Amino acid sequence: MGQDTVEELTKKLKIQSDIIKGYEKVLRLNEQELANADEIIRMYEQIIDYSRVELREAKETVEASTMVSNLSRDELMSAFDKIKSLEEANRKLREESLKFSKD
Repeated sequence: MGQDTVEELTKKLKIQSDIIKGYEKVLRLNEQELANADEIIRMYEQIIDYSRVELREAKETVEASTMVSNLSRDELMSAFDKIKSLEEANRKLREESLKFSKD
C-alpha cells in the first residue's frame, strides 16, 4: 500500500505539473495577445494622428482657397468698377466731342 501511495502521489504531481504547464502556456498566449493588442492600439493611434493632421491640412487648404477666391472676387469687382468708370468717362468724352463738332 505504501507503493500505491507513492505512485498515486507521483500521478497527482504529474497531473499538477501538467496543469501548471497548461496554465503557463495560456499565460504566454495571453501575454502575446496583449502584446498584439498593444501593437494594434499603437497603429490605430498613429492612424488617428495622421488623420488629424490630414484633416487640419485639408481645412487649411479650404481656408486658403476661400481666401484666394475672395481676393479674386474683390479684384474682379474692382476691375468691373474701373471698367464702368472708364466707360462713363468715355461716354462723357464722346458727348463733349459731339458738342464741339456741332459748334
